[in-house]
Amino acid sequence: MAESPSLSEPILHGRYRIEERLGTTRLTAVYRAYDERLERRVLVHLLRKELLNQASLRQRFITEAQLGARRAHPSLLRIYDSGEIAGRPFMITEYVAGRTLREIGPIAIEEALLYFRQIVAAIAVCQAAGAPHPPISSANVILVGDGHVELVENWMMTSTELGVDSACYRAPERTAGHPATAASVVYSLGLLLIEMISGRQVFTGTDAAAIARAHLSSIPPTLAEIQPQLFMPSLARLIARSVAYDPSRRFADAAALGQALDDLRRAISGDTDRLASSPPRSPPTAQSTGAPPGEQLAPVQQIAPPRPPTTTEPEVDRHPVRGTQQRSLITLISMLALFIAVGGGAYLLASLAFEGLTSIRLPRPDIPAPTGLSLPGWLTGVAEGPGEVLVVTIGDVEGLNLRNGPGLGSQVIGLLPNGARVRKLDGPRIVDDVPWVLVRSEINGQQVEGWVSQYYVRAE
Repeated sequence: MAESPSLSEPILHGRYRIEERLGTTRLTAVYRAYDERLERRVLVHLLRKELLNQASLRQRFITEAQLGARRAHPSLLRIYDSGEIAGRPFMITEYVAGRTLREIGPIAIEEALLYFRQIVAAIAVCQAAGAPHPPISSANVILVGDGHVELVENWMMTSTELGVDSACYRAPERTAGHPATAASVVYSLGLLLIEMISGRQVFTGTDAAAIARAHLSSIPPTLAEIQPQLFMPSLARLIARSVAYDPSRRFADAAALGQALDDLRRAISGDTDRLASSPPRSPPTAQSTGAPPGEQLAPVQQIAPPRPPTTTEPEVDRHPVRGTQQRSLITLISMLALFIAVGGGAYLLASLAFEGLTSIRLPRPDIPAPTGLSLPGWLTGVAEGPGEVLVVTIGDVEGLNLRNGPGLGSQVIGLLPNGARVRKLDGPRIVDDVPWVLVRSEINGQQVEGWVSQYYVRAE
């Protein structure tokens, strides 16, 4: 329970004791106050004095308060009360405090998707109820608790700053003069997701008009450009579709985007290797080679595959010199492999002895086991036992948190470096909208079991 403030502060409506003016939004002046009846802190939103005589804006504030009461979502401010005092409309909401996503900077993928899913769900609730929602902006998303964010209307910016900030997320069709639609909001959400991952706004500047025009001529970056070390095709497709220039190519509304996020969570385990087979090449044309129009290109000679032998007799080596060279090369490779194996084994044995004496862990090379052969864990660095071997792919971050349970609220018990190999024991288990897998790893020479986000491990 919050402590009651001093009795010398003004009381609104005989109940709400005003503590401090926090700032202004487009329509309101925002105050921190104390509800003496229910003994809790609240936010008081008063229609700004200079807008009292503007009937349209006055009615807009009243309507937004009425419609806002219909939207119920944990990531939206709950409206407790509304009314009018001395001819000035007011609204009472829950009190929130914390850092904005813009202040936090880049966020790990697992947390970014967790926070983004909450924001998208809140917008979907507003769209379904026909109620207004706060503008989409990283400055309007407050991290109020572990794993929980709320979307508010920022009261710390000036009117000029609000205009510039709004332009940073404005869909191109709005700048072109078309009315805003549910797909326009999806575009803004897509830019917000890019910013959460990269830590930078896609469109920036000091001139709101210039920023708005930039959406007409510039293409938002792809996931590969934001995080080159991250390979998540399903997430890349989701981002690209969200920020498509043509509104008809985007998700229709926030609800459709939310469904795509849920599908992404289920499909995330299928994203593994970046390498893929190259598509067949098309025959060259005059346009592709730069030849003048109308000029005929010489036909490309196709090399026929070798014909199979027509008899059952063994094929005779018709090139004895070539065969001798091949055998010599094979012998050389075998000797080199044996030398590497002996040297690597000697190094590992020496490192084990050194670690036993000094408790200092030396780096160990990753030695892949030949097909059909299982190497011991002390040699490969992978914890022994059954289960699929996974590789940590956290990128440039310091390491991947190993937790004592699934979920962002669980305790961190270790740090797995990028490229570390672990053995999967169980999962995935969905907690906080994030898939988690139980793995066994080796840290400081000891085998440890814990949970990691499936977003940052892939099959070896």
